[in-house]
Amino acid sequence: MVHEQAASAAHPAQTPRARRHDANVGRILDAAAQVVAAEGLDALSMSKLADAVDYTPGALYRYFDSKDALLARLVERILGDVRAALADATAALPARTSPLARVAALAAAYREFARREPHRFGLLAMTMAEPRILLQERVHAQAVAVAVVAALQPLAAALAAAATADLLAPGDATERTLCLFAMLHGVLQLPKLARHSPATIDVDRLATAGTRALLVGWGAQPRNVTRALEML
Repeated sequence: MVHEQAASAAHPAQTPRARRHDANVGRILDAAAQVVAAEGLDALSMSKLADAVDYTPGALYRYFDSKDALLARLVERILGDVRAALADATAALPARTSPLARVAALAAAYREFARREPHRFGLLAMTMAEPRILLQERVHAQAVAVAVVAALQPLAAALAAAATADLLAPGDATERTLCLFAMLHGVLQLPKLARHSPATIDVDRLATAGTRALLVGWGAQPRNVTRALEML
């Protein structure tokens, strides 16, 4: 909900009706997230959600015209919180922090988000890892794809700055951002397995190793990567 609070601060002139609408949307999304956290994604239905927020199904459809629209908005909200977490991590770094250290700090910030918000991370993981196509409507799937890129913009900026400073070889910052995000996202889904094999599956160690491997593969000097990681 961090990004929603920021959005409200940025638009203080909202009408009372618009504020009520936004508050109702937030309440609906909170209830949807609770259903998914408690019962899984398959349990989420418009009728169950209507009961949870004490609406008729017809009233609920005034806010979301389909389950696709609801799920897409739910994921977009989580991605907004991810971007806020990355922006906060960037703001906390000293101005003279090297671009590689910024990349390492942002990777660590995403790991911390997953630990701090397990249900939100879990929903994000479900929608991305689920083999079924959950968002059938192209417009909503595209909106989520755009939200992923927007959420990771601080990481893309750090990777682009590293290439500009010759700390990385030239390359597509967006592609690199998505590769790093995919690696972290996959590793951060391993804690359940780690409980059965803690010596082999150390999530923090694997995330750090994956970050190092990608940065070195993109042309960073190993000693510079080590220095960046040690700064954390």
